[in-house]
Amino acid sequence: MHISDGVLGIEPTIIISAISAIALIKAVKELKNEEISLTAVASAMFFIASFIHIPFGVTQIHLILLGVIGILISWSSFVAIFVALLLQALLLGYGGITSLGVNLFIMAAPAVIVYYFYNLSFIKRVNEKVKFFLVGFLGTFFATLFLTLILYFSKDEYNYAAYTIFSVNIVTMIIEGLVSMFLLLFIKKVYPKLLKG
Repeated sequence: MHISDGVLGIEPTIIISAISAIALIKAVKELKNEEISLTAVASAMFFIASFIHIPFGVTQIHLILLGVIGILISWSSFVAIFVALLLQALLLGYGGITSLGVNLFIMAAPAVIVYYFYNLSFIKRVNEKVKFFLVGFLGTFFATLFLTLILYFSKDEYNYAAYTIFSVNIVTMIIEGLVSMFLLLFIKKVYPKLLKG
């Protein structure tokens, strides 16, 4: 779900990167010392999850765990995902340096959205398995939606790609929901303090 360098024009890249930079600065300023270790774990989790590729037709889908990261560290998601995306760009060639701000917005903004969703009062009354499934599902849903909208409004020739990306990732959303549900049930059993909601 990375956008490579040169795919987008200069204007959308600058505007979206500026939004990401503001969010990243806010996240760094609000990051407390006791949250650094969990943020590092979330960064490693995002980095490693991206390696789990599942063949699907002519393409592959992979985990990103944005919803889980979001409810664990909220705005610090921008710090964790920035570090992971930077390392992926430098070491593995995923995405790119000039598109880093755009990729950061696509990945980190959904994590923050899921954090606020998870803490809504009516969500606390939802069945636990359903709630945890939605955490994973919505993280990937919003990431896919942002990616699709950015591509769709960037250039006309990306319209077909945007539709295709969204369609393929519906399966990813369901898989992310299931994986997140089991992961969060495990975390709640062994270390419930991590779940703030």
